[in-house]
Amino acid sequence: MLNLDCSFERFDQKMDDESRIDVINQKEHIIYTSANVGFGEARYETDSYFMSIKNFNPSRNIENKGWAFIQGSPIGVWCFFDEVGTLVKKENMDEGYAFTPEDIIKYCKKNNIELSKGYHERDGYQTSVYKNELNGKKVWLLSYIISLNKQDKEIKLTLDGQTGKVIKREEFPYDSY
Repeated sequence: MLNLDCSFERFDQKMDDESRIDVINQKEHIIYTSANVGFGEARYETDSYFMSIKNFNPSRNIENKGWAFIQGSPIGVWCFFDEVGTLVKKENMDEGYAFTPEDIIKYCKKNNIELSKGYHERDGYQTSVYKNELNGKKVWLLSYIISLNKQDKEIKLTLDGQTGKVIKREEFPYDSY
């Protein structure tokens, strides 16, 4: 799984209030954000289905950090800190899910569901991967687009969080305009 260092960090990027800075190179796209509630860093590696997320409080001390699917839910262990940056909690976001994020990737490859790697502008539709609960069961929610006979359809799948079996499949007309 992805490595996570739960050590203290400070946000050192020079920024104005409510602004965004994009840093782009061949390996990654980093977005630094600033708002009234604090600062953020989203790091998209070019060849990964996951992004790292770090949130900082207004004093620029780390608030939380972890990994998430690009266009999706947090995964793996997340670290949470108090206002001065002391680690107060580690939370396993995959608890209760025997069907892992890696299994989701394998499922998508096997079923020709395109998952995004790296950063993409919000143009167009991207497959989303979210976690939820359905009748007390942990589930994965996949949403993606397919083209059939020159018509686009949005497919929404609910997969069992233990086995990966399809619990529900919904199909909707999709108009990209």
